[in-house]
Amino acid sequence: MKVVPLGNSCAYGQPGVFRGHIKFDNPRLIGFEWPFCEIRGKSAGPRLCVSAGVHVNEVAAIEAAVRLQRLFDPETMRGSVSIIPVINQPAFYKYTQLVCPIDNRNINFTYPGSPEGSFSEALCDAVMNEWCVDANCYVDMHGGDLRERVSKFSIFQATENLELNNLGRKMALCFDAEFVVALPASDMEKPGRPPTAFARHNRLALMSEAGANGLLDEGSISFHVEGVLNVARTLGILDSNFTPALNARVVCDEYLWIDCPFDGEFHADVEPGDHLTNRQRIGTISNLFGEVLAEIKAPREGYLLWRMTHPTIAAGTPVGAVAVPEK
Repeated sequence: MKVVPLGNSCAYGQPGVFRGHIKFDNPRLIGFEWPFCEIRGKSAGPRLCVSAGVHVNEVAAIEAAVRLQRLFDPETMRGSVSIIPVINQPAFYKYTQLVCPIDNRNINFTYPGSPEGSFSEALCDAVMNEWCVDANCYVDMHGGDLRERVSKFSIFQATENLELNNLGRKMALCFDAEFVVALPASDMEKPGRPPTAFARHNRLALMSEAGANGLLDEGSISFHVEGVLNVARTLGILDSNFTPALNARVVCDEYLWIDCPFDGEFHADVEPGDHLTNRQRIGTISNLFGEVLAEIKAPREGYLLWRMTHPTIAAGTPVGAVAVPEK
């Protein structure tokens, strides 16, 4: 990993504020560089890595990453905080929904990646094993693409490593979430999100979700910002007071996607955060003659995590997701 400083930056690795760009070593990533900011305290301590922009329309998370750069003071903090505000550089200014335009892959479900794989696979490997290689915690912020509205929730990976499991839960609870989702241990068997890939190697990663329709809103931005600050406080990087939780932070241990059975127009009956009973109707799919093709129902009792806001949905693609509270 090569770092290139801007003119107003301190030397990389020294106490102060570094601003510049990362160029990763993998030749598959040549031609791209990632803007990043690293704030390092005068005292040694933990390292926190924070990112956004895996999905470039999730702008509340990107704005949170920009604001966080000004909220850590090297004079008073311990350790370091490293921030990349946009991971999916090939999609930036192209407004590509969900995928990297180079290989048409969703980076969020490509971890741990591979140094020998496609662009997205090489990028996931570089994020995990170059930039985050010595991080005590990695937080990847998401939420609210152009066609969706999400509740405020955080994610960690459940694992049989009890120490890591308890730490992941503790860190996920740093966010003032409506729901805290523990990804099931079965996710460990397949490529997936950062929390899953990191947990395979007994490393800690979290995700935070808040936002809607590619819009900046202060509530979602603050959710990400204050959650990351609380993570930094829990790690011992900051010595300031914790932001108190106002939401329920219901812990859930299943994340169930709801796929659309037909091409058509989705008309929702419920909103993110709503409690759902088993088989409750969450909406309908109609054709362009206004005829109802199917009722879409909740697969389990739980809470609606997010739903699509644009009505046009293709068969086999999700209209939303339900989180099931742990027993």
